[in-house]
Amino acid sequence: MADEVSSPVREGEVLARKYRVEKVLGVGGMGVVVSAMHLQLDQRVALKFLLPSALAHADVVERFAREARAAARIKSEHVARVIDVGELDTGSPFMVMEFLEGEDLARVSSRRGPLPVTETVGYVLEACDAIAEAHAAGIIHRDLKPSNLFVAKRADHTPIVKVLDFGISKSTSAAGGQLTSTQALLGSPLYMSPEQMTASRTVDPRSDIWALGVILYELLSGRMPFIGETMPELVAAVLSATPVPLTDLRLEVPAPLGAIVARCLEKDRAARFASVAALATALAPWGPEETRRLPAALDRKDAAA
Repeated sequence: MADEVSSPVREGEVLARKYRVEKVLGVGGMGVVVSAMHLQLDQRVALKFLLPSALAHADVVERFAREARAAARIKSEHVARVIDVGELDTGSPFMVMEFLEGEDLARVSSRRGPLPVTETVGYVLEACDAIAEAHAAGIIHRDLKPSNLFVAKRADHTPIVKVLDFGISKSTSAAGGQLTSTQALLGSPLYMSPEQMTASRTVDPRSDIWALGVILYELLSGRMPFIGETMPELVAAVLSATPVPLTDLRLEVPAPLGAIVARCLEKDRAARFASVAALATALAPWGPEETRRLPAALDRKDAAA
């Protein structure tokens, strides 16, 4: 209800002359997400657009446009599909995405606590499929975290992970441009690699591998590998502290799996897995049967990069 009160749009309102708002799903400091019905196609979609107050911030507008471009370039079934883009009468850019039913892994973890090993590895393997394709397209996500991994439902009601929010993704191509100023700290600090904290312009795909390691650690143990009561304390922990071994926190975690997570969290990125495909290959033995085909597919994407 609070979202609807603070939202600039209301249920029943028609946007861009073809999307009828059904429900406000969320309102943030810069944008709004609503579920809507495409009037011509009779199709439910999710529509995301910027608040008028955000339009004065060129970096926010560019970040929004970058999210749409990045998501549209990645064809993995594990990325929320972008269907349309445009501009509202207010001048606000919008993007239309497939409508997803389910909940993100942050909510799943909060509700259930530490998750089973096989289930957790399966979720991360599916995320690896999306990230490997992003990396092959020259896109680094830079903001992987449980709230950006959405557990949706396929037509047969089986779960599927969708990677969300490529808004601060970095293009590794010369034409990709840079969003990051030397003063900006983009991303979620709890999941940021040491190099992202200290020199964000130099990040490469191994920063996403670090974030996947943090996600594995959190979902399996119920706690973060690096903590601090203040930002300086957190940064110091990421840069210099050694996390408690995952196997010390949860006996059900096999030692080799704990070693995989520890390798993702190596401060020297050269010591981490060289690619998401290599990480997926290492994880596969602990994933569900249906995800064990993914490493071979990721190897092909990695080779195409």
